[in-house]
Amino acid sequence: MKAWRRWLLRLAVVMAVLVVVALVPGIAVETGCRPAAQATNRVPYQPVLAPEHRRPMTNTLLTYPEWYIVHAYDDFAAVQNSAGETAFDYVDSIGGYWRTFCQVRRIAGGWGPIPVDTRVMLHVIGASFTMELAFKGLYEKSVGALTQWLRGTTPTAEDRFSAQVAADYAAFLRHTPWYEFPFGDTLVRFWRETPFESAAWMRSVERRFALSTEWGAKWAYAKLIGAAAGITPAPRAIRSVVQGMDNSDAQADPRIKVVERPGKGTVVIETPRYREFTDIVRGLAQRQRRVVEIAGNDRVFVTVLGDSNKPFAPSADVDPITVVRVQGRPGAERRGMIVPVAQLTALIRTLPTNGLVLEHVYDY
Repeated sequence: MKAWRRWLLRLAVVMAVLVVVALVPGIAVETGCRPAAQATNRVPYQPVLAPEHRRPMTNTLLTYPEWYIVHAYDDFAAVQNSAGETAFDYVDSIGGYWRTFCQVRRIAGGWGPIPVDTRVMLHVIGASFTMELAFKGLYEKSVGALTQWLRGTTPTAEDRFSAQVAADYAAFLRHTPWYEFPFGDTLVRFWRETPFESAAWMRSVERRFALSTEWGAKWAYAKLIGAAAGITPAPRAIRSVVQGMDNSDAQADPRIKVVERPGKGTVVIETPRYREFTDIVRGLAQRQRRVVEIAGNDRVFVTVLGDSNKPFAPSADVDPITVVRVQGRPGAERRGMIVPVAQLTALIRTLPTNGLVLEHVYDY
């Protein structure tokens, strides 16, 4: 058998193994993470918002696995910047996605039916994430580690460009879907702007091959996913009910649009979703406002960052759901919890006294 055929066969075997690795966790989640029974002692909530502005409670929980991937890229960028790609724990990051998906699926089922399309979407992005990190981890822990060792402690121009792209990508994902990232333009800039350094030529050649392959593949895959996502674009705005607001709030944050004043000191506002929503809620907390409803719900999922050695005891109404190690911050962990919306801004104000940092409020 010719050498190139043997290498093709080996590559096919590796890809087949990666596909299996990506599918097995999803099967385990479907068979072993059954939704919990609905709580019978839950007090029904009567929303203020009109039905067209309400979204299911399950959405705030099932948004978390998507954001887990965003957080994972934040971690990767931090680890790459400090110690290189080889230091990242790819297996732990993959496992964290499926563990958190399992945990929130169990809880979400107690709040209502989980749409099939949402489950399929989370399995698809989970499988893609798994295959990407499994392949990247296999490569970086072998070929990448070897060329990094041969390079020494001084990063090449390719390493510096890659680290900057990783940081830009992590920041981009906080407010925009991943498939809108300009992978093609990034690849062009990489070859146009990165000088070839002969001092560590083996690392430079290897990085150019690895990064060009990665960004080229992501560019093609992003085009495919972007075309599918464009058929049913997700809404970019969300409505909430807030107490204690006045005209100064809209002046302090132009992203806040007052749409209605139902009375009793409450105001209905419309704001952007995603990362901006967290920033807006944080601002409301600092100005002593009180959010009482988000998208027709009186509960919301929140993550905070804190020292793993410092326990945090929230009020009895707060339900801790998940804890994940944060690779980008040694000794830190991400704690996910369901919080009564009426207590959200007060909780945010108390976090610093407990050594905690608000990471994200997961909208619907």
